[in-house]
Amino acid sequence: MRRLFTGMAVAWMTAASTFAEFSPLSFHSEGQGIPVAQMGARERGMGEAGMAALSTKGYFLPNISRAAYFDRTIFVASLETDMDWLHDNSSANHQMTTAMPTVATFIKTKNLGAFGAYYQQTFLRNFGVASPLSAGMRQDFTAEGGLFLLGAAWAWSPIPLFSLGFSQNVVLGHDRLISAASFSDTLINAENVQDTLQMDHWGTYPTFSGTLHTHRIDAALSFTPSVDLNTERSERITFIKGDSIPDTTRTLPMKIALGVGWRFAPRHVAACDLYFENWSGGNGLLNSAYQLALGYEFRGVDNPFAEYRKRMSYRAGMGYEVLYLRETKEIYGTLGLGLPLGMRGHVLDFSVKYGHRSLDGNTFFAEDYVKLSASVVGVAVWGQPTRKRR
Repeated sequence: MRRLFTGMAVAWMTAASTFAEFSPLSFHSEGQGIPVAQMGARERGMGEAGMAALSTKGYFLPNISRAAYFDRTIFVASLETDMDWLHDNSSANHQMTTAMPTVATFIKTKNLGAFGAYYQQTFLRNFGVASPLSAGMRQDFTAEGGLFLLGAAWAWSPIPLFSLGFSQNVVLGHDRLISAASFSDTLINAENVQDTLQMDHWGTYPTFSGTLHTHRIDAALSFTPSVDLNTERSERITFIKGDSIPDTTRTLPMKIALGVGWRFAPRHVAACDLYFENWSGGNGLLNSAYQLALGYEFRGVDNPFAEYRKRMSYRAGMGYEVLYLRETKEIYGTLGLGLPLGMRGHVLDFSVKYGHRSLDGNTFFAEDYVKLSASVVGVAVWGQPTRKRR
């Protein structure tokens, strides 16, 4: 039954009106949805690069070792809005959605490094397609859910030349795939039918990272091993109390990330990141994913008494990506702005990203989107000794 409805959803997409809040890639049950960038708005504005573009505050989940170079305790919260234009040969649609993908804190200590805790949404699934088959009958397919992390981290720099980072992540996920047929014509003697598949996922995995820090060039490496998630499945069909489906496992891929940052002038930083994810399986639909990200930042002066405009930071970037599902290709460009808040070092970062995704040379679908992101970064001195006044 499930394969039948999924096949119907694929067929509907070429001739049906669609409503999508991130991408039609969400409807494939073999995948996890659309990846959510695991970084703050500063790095998003740099083309989603900046893995080795060190700063004294921020958030970059693949490279926890960066936190060893923070000079104070930080708190980060991010908000993003995604505006999509999804189109195929016969239809187009505009949608908008809002999410809070990141909440994190890193407590800087004097001798033991930085300790962190965070919440991160890593995948988002939100897609639907509707197909009127006749005057009184309509078919609908909806996919919704996501994958979330709760993590604890530690970063330590034994000497200024390099730092090490480790994080342990608890993965929680929930997906719901709904296939329905509805009848509005009273002359048709039929009942509405709905097939709902629910999947709950959980598991744990670590991430290891390290950063090499020199006067002008920094380099970072991150490794996340593959992990099998436990998945409980249940299916309910109209007129049928329940359909027993055996539990299974879902595999998250091995991930390797490499980043380089170059301070080629006192306030100028260039960054280049490479990402690889070893996806496999999924009835042949899943493939290895790649991303190349390039970014630039013009940093504001680190002086609370300087003119406000001189304390602002400006960013730009671009990237190319092959997503993990059916080799969907994506190109994008970004712009970013960093605004200081007050005199203590708090920052409000903004970024805007324009991207284009396509499958099979735009013959199956094409998607253009604009993603607006904002991150608030607060600083404090928790965990550090208080200076005594003389």
